Amino acid sequence: MTLPTFGCKKFRLLSSEREDRDLRPSELRFLEEHRAVCEECRDTERTSACALNMLRMATLDAEAPPMFEDRIIRRLKVQQVKEGLNYWSPALFGASIACVVIFVTLHLASAPAQMKRANLPGGEALNDNHSHYLPKLELKGTPTIR
Repeated sequence: MTLPTFGCKKFRLLSSEREDRDLRPSELRFLEEHRAVCEECRDTERTSACALNMLRMATLDAEAPPMFEDRIIRRLKVQQVKEGLNYWSPALFGASIACVVIFVTLHLASAPAQMKRANLPGGEALNDNHSHYLPKLELKGTPTIR
């Protein structure tokens, strides 16, 4: 094992970034120069390349059952619909209550009043349905205040 040189950390970083993006010419030049000097980084790069190639060769297509992607997409769509209903359910519940209140209010407003005008001095209306509950007052024999 050799002692790591100054740029080993930068070499490992650029070596892994090379898989994700195109390196600038100065970065490629640094990789070449460091590879020539550092044996440990050369070995690490070879090991990483071998592992990466093995991962690329092992594909999920051979292991996945037929229509696997379709089932996953369908589950995602079902989940989106469920989340949508959960999001909108309080608003839908509130709207349905408002509709019921409006319907009841309109129904009560359109019903004719079932009140009769009584022959009372103030001209108050009496409800026919509840007139038998009112006490009968007799004014005979009551003292009058002057």
